[in-house]
Amino acid sequence: MGRWTQVLSDATNAANDAEGDRSPAATTPDAKQLAAMAMFDAKLASLAQRERAIIGRRNMWLAHHWPEDYAERCITIGGRHVCRRCAALYPLGLVIAILSSTGRLPWPDGIDPAAIWLLSVPATVAYCGEALGLFAYNAKVQVATTLLAAVAFGRALGYEFTQRWSAEFWGPIFFFGLIWFLATAIGLSRKRSKTCPDPE
Repeated sequence: MGRWTQVLSDATNAANDAEGDRSPAATTPDAKQLAAMAMFDAKLASLAQRERAIIGRRNMWLAHHWPEDYAERCITIGGRHVCRRCAALYPLGLVIAILSSTGRLPWPDGIDPAAIWLLSVPATVAYCGEALGLFAYNAKVQVATTLLAAVAFGRALGYEFTQRWSAEFWGPIFFFGLIWFLATAIGLSRKRSKTCPDPE
């Protein structure tokens, strides 16, 4: 509250200074008053932006997004914002991994590792297409493709539980992880070039 009180006090003082020798009968704000009001609005916007940044950094470990994206890309669990993709990926993936490592396989062992790789493709297409701006974000598509990837992730993680540095786990992780990283980097570069075009 101290910061808001100080901002209001500064704006009030600026407005009082702007009064000057103004006639009491005058009702239209002059240029100085307008400038003081604009300064007050700018300080309020700056404080609001700072608060959003603080909240965003505090929640980033679960949300993985900034506050302006919470409504679209997060779900709320216990009053906290949680990344929707991670909420679909990790719980199911861990269940599949535990089942796989104890011999209760989600599919015949003979179709590995092809099944792991193939089930990772839809989520990769969905993520990279959105990151590159080829199509808009769709929560239903994200959840559906992530659930498929969760099964693949869990099955691969089951191999890692029973055999360290297994190719079934680390192969897809490195391959698809690299694709996702490159798509993210290219997408961010394109967004920056649109918002900050090079001067001619």
